[in-house]
Amino acid sequence: MRELDDFLKGVEEYKKLGVNPLSLATGCAVKVDLVDVVYPAISSVRDRLREIGVEIWPREDADVFVTRKLSVKRLIDGGSFRAQRAVSLVQVNQRTASDPKLFGDFLYHVYSSVRAGGKLVVGKGHSIVTAKPQGEVAILDMMRLEGSPEKSYTLANNDTIQIIDPAEPPDSKLHTKVALSNSLNDLFVKGVWQNIRVIPVVDSPSPELRQRIETNFQEFSGEIGAELIPEVQPEKGTFMVGATVIGETDHELPSFYGEVREGMQVLVTRPMGELTPINLYMWVMINPEMLEDMEKAGIDLSRLKRAKAEALRLMAKPNLDVAKVLYDHLPEFGKSFDPSVHVAMTTDVSGPGLMVVKEFAERAGVNVEIHEVPVIDHEICKFATENFVIPNSTASTNGATVIFAEKRVIDDVAQELRRLGHSPQVIGEVKGRGASKVRVSRKVYELIHRTSILNQFEVVG
Repeated sequence: MRELDDFLKGVEEYKKLGVNPLSLATGCAVKVDLVDVVYPAISSVRDRLREIGVEIWPREDADVFVTRKLSVKRLIDGGSFRAQRAVSLVQVNQRTASDPKLFGDFLYHVYSSVRAGGKLVVGKGHSIVTAKPQGEVAILDMMRLEGSPEKSYTLANNDTIQIIDPAEPPDSKLHTKVALSNSLNDLFVKGVWQNIRVIPVVDSPSPELRQRIETNFQEFSGEIGAELIPEVQPEKGTFMVGATVIGETDHELPSFYGEVREGMQVLVTRPMGELTPINLYMWVMINPEMLEDMEKAGIDLSRLKRAKAEALRLMAKPNLDVAKVLYDHLPEFGKSFDPSVHVAMTTDVSGPGLMVVKEFAERAGVNVEIHEVPVIDHEICKFATENFVIPNSTASTNGATVIFAEKRVIDDVAQELRRLGHSPQVIGEVKGRGASKVRVSRKVYELIHRTSILNQFEVVG
């Protein structure tokens, strides 16, 4: 069929760019595994790095520091720049990405190749996998802070991807919108939307393709009112699209972990699991037997295509509205938290999917009960998980925001989001302080087949 022919042509085009859509899932799924690789690797080299003046902070949505005069310089595979903080991106081959020892060694080599003139805090790191063995690269956006502190916070983040939809050409504006929105999301989820600066990350075997993608960045940055900062780019000949983004806020951040209390509700701003319909569509295009099985399960191709289109629409839309709503429900810089009017804690549903609730329950030291896991199409996600297309059908890119707050605040936030065209939903509540248990219904097994994640939950019912 014509659709399949066009899809396979697209796959071949990406293979020429060093990306194999048939061996690497799309979006955040190309991240190096956090639970089994990244965390153990960092743990193994943390002390050695401290000896050379490098501190890797625990996983956060973004690096956070009090605003001062800021100078930025990008270093690729080492170099020198006097700076106190950095945001990093590493791209490693599949062998390195599958072995905590190799990945740890790679990280140590990266950071020991940088001269910062003193202690360097890596406040946010991002790591992705390439199918090209010689495509490994380390990008550090170094930040020098000078002058007096201001009454605001600066946040910095990097997110970089390789491919979102193989049916779209590499220079599609869709890829750029999703990639940039994904990086911005870790700022927006904290209510940060002022003075946004974008430093693109673009690599490609073709200079012409690189230029077209950079033009996409210029146009999209203008659409969202962000300043584009040109910087040196990697030249490994691989295909990747992303950005380091920097923003400021004169309000406090929704990181009041000690204020999370019994009875607070958990809200998501929209469904999660956008990566699933895209990956399932990819596999049914190349596997007629899976298409037949899907149809036997009551899911026809047109339904899958509608779910895929909705996923792409959500992923390509920056969550700027959400940032402004959160901003209005946070105390001013230096002011105290008031549970009757302020949001207590937020994160975004990204590569770990529902696992982010567990991570934040641990930070707050509370137990949480989740009674709903909204996805774009539950039956599609269930089918994809059962057939091992994707092990975690709650994983997202530029995903929904998860909000913890008192019911009155949740009601206000939900009302404002609905007025702006969003579809918020309360998915659970806080059950008091304790051992950070997250209780979920047995239906979660229909969406997640990955044991290392399921083991983090207490399944009931």
